[in-house]
Amino acid sequence: MIKPKGQVTRSNTPKNGYIKLGEPQFEILAWCRDNEAKLPPEQVHFIAHWPAQLADLPPLAIRFRGPDTLGFFIEELIKYRRIVWPNSEKITGEKRK
Repeated sequence: MIKPKGQVTRSNTPKNGYIKLGEPQFEILAWCRDNEAKLPPEQVHFIAHWPAQLADLPPLAIRFRGPDTLGFFIEELIKYRRIVWPNSEKITGEKRK
């Protein structure tokens, strides 16, 4: 498992993980339609909160409504991670040529 260079907080609520890397800050969460999280989660949200000097802008939110689009996004990120940092530690389960 790769450990990010930042603070990670996890819980059992629908907002499963947070990564604070300075600015901008990223939030990754499992979203469900009710505020109490009694219904099962339906989407994965990736939210970028802008730096303080851009605080008037709304955060950038990417909503993944199905496993195929999220899987594609993850595969593309892994591909570019290998290109940019070829000697980086492997991700759990990653097979390299």
